[in-house]
Amino acid sequence: MNIASIIMKVQNPVNHKRQFFVSSKKLYRLLTPESSYKTFVETNISWSRLRENIDYHYNERFETYNLSISSVQAILILENNEKSWQFFNELSDLIANGFAAINQ
Repeated sequence: MNIASIIMKVQNPVNHKRQFFVSSKKLYRLLTPESSYKTFVETNISWSRLRENIDYHYNERFETYNLSISSVQAILILENNEKSWQFFNELSDLIANGFAAINQ
């Protein structure tokens, strides 16, 4: 599985524009960290310096956080392991190519 497969385009509840987001549950499954999902969320989202309703928002329907692309990059760096850097590089390539792989 690659990072492009978990990126989705959804409406931001704050500005009502469609933007790219990644579900925190899908990112957690992709990274398969040794911590629990609850710890992953607390460490990387709740206790971090990410800005609520700007870098992420809670999706009540699916009981997950929708993470902006920049917050995904920050979380991948915070995880700091081989897998997270692999996905960080994939995401950087997607950004550099204008998300062409997703827009097709």
